[in-house]
Amino acid sequence: MPLLNKWEEELLKDERKTLNDLQLILEGLGVEQEDREILKQSLQQIDELFLIVVVGEFNSGKSAVINALLGQGILEEGVTPTTNKIYLLRYGEKIERETLDDRQILLTFPLEFLSNLSIVDTPGTNAIIREHEVISSQFIPRSDLVLFITSADRPLTESERQFLEYIREWGKKVVFVINKIDILKSDPERIQIENFIQKNAHPLLGENPVIFSVSAHLALKAKRENDSTLWEKSRLEALEQYIQHTLDEVERFRLKLLNPLGVGILLTQKYTEVLSSRLQFLKADFDLIDDIERQLTLYREDMEHHFTSRMAEIKNLLYEMENRGQAFFEETFRLGRVFDLLSKHRIQGEFERQVVTDIPQRIETKVGEIIHWL
Repeated sequence: MPLLNKWEEELLKDERKTLNDLQLILEGLGVEQEDREILKQSLQQIDELFLIVVVGEFNSGKSAVINALLGQGILEEGVTPTTNKIYLLRYGEKIERETLDDRQILLTFPLEFLSNLSIVDTPGTNAIIREHEVISSQFIPRSDLVLFITSADRPLTESERQFLEYIREWGKKVVFVINKIDILKSDPERIQIENFIQKNAHPLLGENPVIFSVSAHLALKAKRENDSTLWEKSRLEALEQYIQHTLDEVERFRLKLLNPLGVGILLTQKYTEVLSSRLQFLKADFDLIDDIERQLTLYREDMEHHFTSRMAEIKNLLYEMENRGQAFFEETFRLGRVFDLLSKHRIQGEFERQVVTDIPQRIETKVGEIIHWL
């Protein structure tokens, strides 16, 4: 990134702090590894060159548009899926090719066009090999600007609409490029396609899209042959001017800052929903616990009431025996029966018959009933 003034440096510092704080918060929430990596890469991307990611269906001419912008046939083109990896194009003193990993290849070229930005060519979003789409989707969060290539013979297909919705989630700036306008018969046809994209892309992006209609094939041929007539027909100059001049340092800096903020906002929304869902589950659990506690309280009160009632029956038996015992002692231990007191076995027998009677059996029965009830 070019040297920044003091205000821009402070702004960049504040954004880094905010996103680092967000990173720590998300770590505490058990953020998914993929999301953690996306946020990390977005933070790293702040200090790198402005990144333009080129996307679209296979055979829409993504590689052809890049070749036309660079004025060289650098990337392979074809009617079948030819790009199965991410190609990162940067400025370099000499032409070099470096394999970064199993998905990314770095190409450097001594082209002035690449001095202030990097370009990424991605696999087609509708390629039969679905891994292509996975690679494209994972690279979108790192982009500062998305160059969305669609073909004049099938503009804004269903798979492109779906991919646009995905791009919108990340809050990316999208520029539409309608390629292959050389197959159209007239300007009214081109205008009709532009209006079609304008009408259908606005609801998807929430804003009026920037649209360029070009013929990458004619543009590359014009550059190679230095043919001004073909160059004018290709209409590529407007796109070049937009990239080189409209996207000046101020605009590139603005979009560069918006990139990680968009990622941060999306992840914040995602995990806010996760937290909300967790809170709903917790609330349901707390409600269930409260209900169980209420039921336990009622059950405890009911148990205590019934237990007290059953214990009262046993106490009544004991009171009954106590009353008979008092009556027995009053009747037996008096002067008129002094000789009867000399017979221990006789007194014991009368006590058991008159006082104890069947109390032990009745108490045992009641205790058995309490045990069975419990």
